[in-house]
Amino acid sequence: MGDITEELANHFEAIDHMTEMFLSYKMKVLETTHGDSPFRMNPTKFHILKTVFRHEPCMVMDIARKLQLSSGATTIALNQLEEDGLIVRLRSEEDRRTVRTMLSEQGRRLLVETMQARNRLIKEMLEPLTGEEREQLFRIVGKISAQLERKIHSKSDKI
Repeated sequence: MGDITEELANHFEAIDHMTEMFLSYKMKVLETTHGDSPFRMNPTKFHILKTVFRHEPCMVMDIARKLQLSSGATTIALNQLEEDGLIVRLRSEEDRRTVRTMLSEQGRRLLVETMQARNRLIKEMLEPLTGEEREQLFRIVGKISAQLERKIHSKSDKI
């Protein structure tokens, strides 16, 4: 039993180390790509930009629901993104209470550059793997992600 516990601890340590290395390398790539960016970017704002890009024009509640954020947190992040000139808000002519969010040209450019840097990061990260190993990795990651998503959305499962 002790061997299994130690083996699991070693596996978790390996996953933690890989995660730390991935995040450190990701930050290095982003710093190299964007240097001293004037934007106050964080992972939440980046995910908001990606969500707006994929579903534009979209409303605050749509963004909050997709990213599982409170409407208050979403509004604060959107205010900052708007101040930075990365998004624009458009009021509906039919119903002034309805506000849709879109990327500005500057926001679209930043997102495209960041996605290109991310693609380089992934390509470099996967360089040591063969094509078959990459397929296996993505198949395994997909299974794990699907399991976690089911558990997150399940009412009966306890985390």
